[in-house]
Amino acid sequence: MKVYFDNAATTPIDPEVVDTMVPIMKEQFGNPSSIHSFGRQTRSAIEKARKQVAQLLHASPSEIFFTSGGTEANNTAIRCAIFDLGIKHAITSSIEHHAVLHTLEDLEQRGHIKLSIVPIDEDGNVIISELENLLSSHDNSFVSL
Repeated sequence: MKVYFDNAATTPIDPEVVDTMVPIMKEQFGNPSSIHSFGRQTRSAIEKARKQVAQLLHASPSEIFFTSGGTEANNTAIRCAIFDLGIKHAITSSIEHHAVLHTLEDLEQRGHIKLSIVPIDEDGNVIISELENLLSSHDNSFVSL
């Protein structure tokens, strides 16, 4: 039996998702930014999905963003939190995913934030007392662990 351990990069697709997506990919393949009928059909499917996700999250459809993948999603969330909320301090660990860690390091190098790296123990767990110290020493922080 094969076991997949690289879930930080990608994960197996749930069979229900495959069953839902295959007809969409076969029939609604148009560029959603195009004005022709294929594009309009795809745009309609995307907007329907946006409304469904918003309803599940008790949000407005205008608050739902689709991205090309995890790295873009992480970058968008981090940069919006830092810039839109005016956060000047971020906390992460040295074992955080590179899409998060490198973005936070870049923001620190550009002078937008102060970045704190919370230490981890020999088992790879965050040392909670150190995290508590970092949190209590700043008014507000972006935390990704």
